[in-house]
Amino acid sequence: MCCNNVHDNSRICYLYCTATLTTSSVCEMLRQGVCVSRSLVVGGQNAALRNVSARVLKRCNSTMVATQARPEEWDYAKPFEDMPGPKPLPIIGNTWRFIPHIGDLYRLTEESYHRDLYEMYGKIMKITGIPGVKNMVMVFDPDVIEKVYRNEGPWPIRDTATSLAYYRLITRKDFFQGVGGVAITQGEIWQKFRSKVNPTMMQPRSTKLYVAPIDSVANDFLKRIRLIRDENLEMPDDFANELCKWGLESIVYIALDTRLGCLDADLAPDSEPQKMIDCVSVVFDCLHVMESKIPMWKYVSTPTWRKFLKASDMMTEFCMKHINQAMERLKAMPEDPDRELTVLEKLLITDPDPKTAIVMALDMMGAGVDTTSYSTAVAVYYLAQNPEKQQKLFQEILRYLPDKDQPVTSEILTELKYLKACIKESMRLSPLFVANQRETVKDMVLADYQIPKGTSIFMPFTMLGHMEQYCPEANKFIPERWLKTEQEHSKRAHPFVTMPFGFGPRMCVGRRFADLEMETLVAKIIRNFKVEYNYDMKFGNKLLHVPVSPLKFKMSERV
Repeated sequence: MCCNNVHDNSRICYLYCTATLTTSSVCEMLRQGVCVSRSLVVGGQNAALRNVSARVLKRCNSTMVATQARPEEWDYAKPFEDMPGPKPLPIIGNTWRFIPHIGDLYRLTEESYHRDLYEMYGKIMKITGIPGVKNMVMVFDPDVIEKVYRNEGPWPIRDTATSLAYYRLITRKDFFQGVGGVAITQGEIWQKFRSKVNPTMMQPRSTKLYVAPIDSVANDFLKRIRLIRDENLEMPDDFANELCKWGLESIVYIALDTRLGCLDADLAPDSEPQKMIDCVSVVFDCLHVMESKIPMWKYVSTPTWRKFLKASDMMTEFCMKHINQAMERLKAMPEDPDRELTVLEKLLITDPDPKTAIVMALDMMGAGVDTTSYSTAVAVYYLAQNPEKQQKLFQEILRYLPDKDQPVTSEILTELKYLKACIKESMRLSPLFVANQRETVKDMVLADYQIPKGTSIFMPFTMLGHMEQYCPEANKFIPERWLKTEQEHSKRAHPFVTMPFGFGPRMCVGRRFADLEMETLVAKIIRNFKVEYNYDMKFGNKLLHVPVSPLKFKMSERV
């Protein structure tokens, strides 16, 4: 792989294919539907980036029904034009509203502003009149959101990070050869790739193979905690980075069959683990800049684009190296029908083209480090803020891990119901993604309004999870609300107010592995330490909604 700048001819081709682009709007639909305005999307989107099939969608299961809206329902629904929302001005439409400090929609990624919109317009509203941008509908009702998900068809459409798509499908098209992966493709191409990886990634037996290795990584992280504690037993200011090291170490083992060594003490700056840690951070930061600001990288090779290109090339080379090693091991390995194949081995055997495994590994590294690490940090934070819940969780863990050094097993994780409820409740209170997004694949009726095919639906889960009518005592950390056997079941939230892994055919393909990593580490931390947090916690929006305050957890040893 080379790290040259983008060739002018490919950039001209991309600009031609994206047609009537505008630079005045500054928000764009981000990965997993985090909504910041989308300024450069048009009806004639490059086929290499969208590939949305026009074929008739077929009924696959209850979550994939994609029949046309019933004629009587459509006929009696109110016209789309009557839906409330900010009125566009002549010529400039609503574009001006996204200009920081001038317009009133530039804070569209903030939960408080979602509440303002809800109070102004009600449970459903539209944002239209932005040249080159699809009409957008914001939904503040989980029943309506459920209908959206259950009518998304077998090929759900979700806007993706165009910079990542451009890298794989245009800039490095000679290498990737159209293999974009589940994160950036749409339609039939997305479905074909997903069908290749689903049997490996979504089967419970695949996850069980990694319980012991992930437990080993968690044990190394506990050693790291004990090493970096200060005299007050508190974590250092950069503990978030330490968690990302744990996240990378875990996902690299799953994706590439290797221990990278991220948790070793005093990593050299030029070591492979440190380089990969830096690359993941650079890619994530660059994606945030390129997807949330005026995308000048589409016209000229900006410094941010060049940093992104270099880091992405390094990650691709890293994956290629370890996948080539795995292929050589497979060739030399004697046949053993009783040996359970790893995720990487299954992908390589299923598809002889190693690009499927390479792209899957890249997606797992790109989407499975910061997300898993910060979700774990948030869960630990809420347990630290609610000592009675932490004690209840400790008692549950103690029943199955009487010895603090005892390894976690898949059987034990199955029994830790309260642990799962604690993690889910923390995700409700502070989801990583402010919202999710889908595009309607047919004409349909939502909240008594006609919604034309091709409309972008924006679902603000952060706000929904804090609405009392959908989640009683919404601002309280009540894990019991997710357990039917508990008295607090009466405070159960609507199931569609929190969708951290999505829903339906496009649900996160790595969910089982993320659950394994988080549940194992949280269980080990709470079994070994009493956790406190004695500071004010602030959250902020980058590509994710994450803690921005130092994670100075106090970790006191338990017996």
